[in-house]
Amino acid sequence: INAEYGASSDFGSFSSPSTSVTPTMSKPKSSFGTKQNFMKGLHNFISDLRNCQTKEDEQKRVNKEAANIRNRFKENKNIDGYQRKKYVCKILYMFMLGYEVDFGYMEAVTLMSSDKFSEKQIGYVSMGILLSESHEMIPLIVQQLQNDLQSRNENVSSLALTAIANIGGREMAESLSRPVLCVDT
Repeated sequence: INAEYGASSDFGSFSSPSTSVTPTMSKPKSSFGTKQNFMKGLHNFISDLRNCQTKEDEQKRVNKEAANIRNRFKENKNIDGYQRKKYVCKILYMFMLGYEVDFGYMEAVTLMSSDKFSEKQIGYVSMGILLSESHEMIPLIVQQLQNDLQSRNENVSSLALTAIANIGGREMAESLSRPVLCVDT
């Protein structure tokens, strides 16, 4: 296998009496690495965490990044969509690693209400992961969920349906049962 991927010969090598052939892997073609879809700061943060030798080093790095994000949110009220997405993704990654996340929820709500699909998508994914049915933010997102359920764009209404399914709860069921039943499928 190509040394670029650092893999051993798990696939073995094929040989015949006259030649020896080792399968190679080419780099996958993807648009992820393009400037349009690539969040370098998020990539670097994840790499830094994965390269930490101890749990204490990881915790220091997470605390440093959390403090940086908090400051950015406090100081810059006019953060652009790209920066907001990047910071919310970092918060989401911290949460998925098991760290307490007590900030950034309003930024995710702002992303949910964006007109740009890529921002809306990150907002919905983060809310679906960060919130539980009894979270205090539920009343703040119900109106946005209702609006997006009525969207003519089926991708947007699908985001809302997925978030409702992931978060669930009595309050959402009472508030959104009628709009959910009215979604054109």
